[in-house]
Amino acid sequence: MKIAYLTGVLFGLALLLSQQVIANDADVEYKVKAGYLYNFTKFISWPDDDSETFNICIVGEDPFGNLIDPIERRSAFGRPIKLFRFNSLNIDLHCHILFFSASIEENLLNKDILNILDANKSLTVGESKEFATQNGMIGFVNRAGKIKLQINLKTLQQSDLKISAKLLEVAELIDGDSHD
Repeated sequence: MKIAYLTGVLFGLALLLSQQVIANDADVEYKVKAGYLYNFTKFISWPDDDSETFNICIVGEDPFGNLIDPIERRSAFGRPIKLFRFNSLNIDLHCHILFFSASIEENLLNKDILNILDANKSLTVGESKEFATQNGMIGFVNRAGKIKLQINLKTLQQSDLKISAKLLEVAELIDGDSHD
């Protein structure tokens, strides 16, 4: 009887701990993605504009929760960073970085993102493995539990943004020619 009780307690504890590890893995994933979004400001140049803030917009269901909120204590190009969250593509301000969550990307697949938004002055970033091949600029892909970058070089070159060679060195380059 004591062995069965002890086994049940240990099983329950193991289940609780495994759920905690899974939750922490998601937290780690989105902390890494939030870090990338901030660090893009160090490796990408935007054309001059008259915005008082540097705007990072999350489009679709927000997968970050409060994990990304500390980014608003930082600045980019001498301007405070401001986060905005949108449930649809109806965006009423200039976003320097547009992050498309997986929930909105389902609606974007097989569509040209550049035709949906004026993306020439916005860095478009998404989290599906198809994002960069669908004319998004930077796609986050999960490979063996690590977040990697795919960069669509053609899409970036067609924009008004300038990307550092250092960022290109750490990414998988997508030429964009296969979907013209």
